[in-house]
Amino acid sequence: MLNIKIFSDFACPFCYLATGFFDKLKKDGVNFSLEWIPYEMYPHIPLEGKSIESKHPQGYHEKMLEFQNNLGKEYGIKFENQTMDYNTHRALLAGEYAKSVEKYDEFSKNAFKAYFHDLKNLGDLIILNHIAIKSGINVEEMNNLIDSGKFDSNIEEAKKLIKKFQVKGTPTFIINNKHKMVGMRPYEQMKDSFLSFK
Repeated sequence: MLNIKIFSDFACPFCYLATGFFDKLKKDGVNFSLEWIPYEMYPHIPLEGKSIESKHPQGYHEKMLEFQNNLGKEYGIKFENQTMDYNTHRALLAGEYAKSVEKYDEFSKNAFKAYFHDLKNLGDLIILNHIAIKSGINVEEMNNLIDSGKFDSNIEEAKKLIKKFQVKGTPTFIINNKHKMVGMRPYEQMKDSFLSFK
């Protein structure tokens, strides 16, 4: 049995790919438990978002998009040409609520798809509510609990784990609380790496 923690953000394309990887790993009969740990990549980005055009050298974004889509083919995941980064703080809190009502799998996949395929702003409350409804979540309860600060401690606990495991980016995988892997690679290579830690 593998115990896997994945540090992730809804603004991380390779974390989106990880959802497909774990679904396929489960279908292949690998026995594992999985815990998604929130890791906010862009805490200072305003709610309206920020252009990524000047963030990387010319041509980098196009090559990265091609790379992501090549990896995504195996999982039926498609990325569109993203030009904005968005604030995901509330989306991560919504994810913590989704965990509490056993809807995280649905919510996370819908949030990733909204961000990377539909190019939606997860910092927008209306969009986030729509994702929650689509995931079978009680939106009024979710928002009331988020606004009450119910899940703030979850984020603080995540920060302690980030420090403990010296996580520098996403996705970072911690296997059985001692082995660390960073980033995504083709499925069979990833699977072999995980199984080597059993």
